[in-house]
Amino acid sequence: MKIIAHRGASGYRPELTLDAYEHAVELGADGVECDIRLTADGVPVVIHDATVDRTSDGTGAVADMPLAQLWEFNVGTAGRPQRILTLRELLEFIRDAGSGEYRPELFVETKRLGSVRERDGRLEAAMNRELHAAGMADGELADRVHLISFDHGSLARFAALNPGIHRIHLHKEYLLWRLLKRWEPAGVAPSQGLSVHRAREAPQDVVGAGDRTYVFTANRDDDLLWLRRHGVRWVATDYPDRARRVVGDAVGLP
Repeated sequence: MKIIAHRGASGYRPELTLDAYEHAVELGADGVECDIRLTADGVPVVIHDATVDRTSDGTGAVADMPLAQLWEFNVGTAGRPQRILTLRELLEFIRDAGSGEYRPELFVETKRLGSVRERDGRLEAAMNRELHAAGMADGELADRVHLISFDHGSLARFAALNPGIHRIHLHKEYLLWRLLKRWEPAGVAPSQGLSVHRAREAPQDVVGAGDRTYVFTANRDDDLLWLRRHGVRWVATDYPDRARRVVGDAVGLP
């Protein structure tokens, strides 16, 4: 089971910062996860929320500000300020990270976007452009990149641009998901992504498909052990060292 650092080693460092990703690599995570959005001037940046309010000392919508303005905000701590990362900066970091057999993977989540303007393919085109700029659009380096999204439209748009990048369709939890999941879009990606709760509530969706399953976000020992027993391939966690320790200690157990 591969251990993926959710938003970097976000249990220890401010989420989605270079500090968080550097620490994830220091801890030996098999990969890291990020979220991307577009700035007003079309630059894909690494941020989860639609605004900077929660994760910085600034305020405002990411889509309404150019990169230069976003770079004025501190997304780190008072003692160690950090600026918002661009996707290109993160790609280059992951491209050059590790040595020997250790080469971390990158899971890039395109956020579900609300307006028609945001769904016109610009985010996917920008991601593909940055992959090409970093030399990770095809070949061996591309094998370390995964596109993940709750938005089946985003997955389809990106597949048309670069079908060689592996895609994972994330599935939400919602009130009637057990009844309505049969109507969820199918076939938009070769792999599935499930929350821990959804995976455990519907283990039949994991059995037989564990090696094509990405699960988020597992921080509890019992969840990690359950996922390992069910053969899940990738698990996202805020504490990659703890997850590695739990999984490692379980080796040899039935």
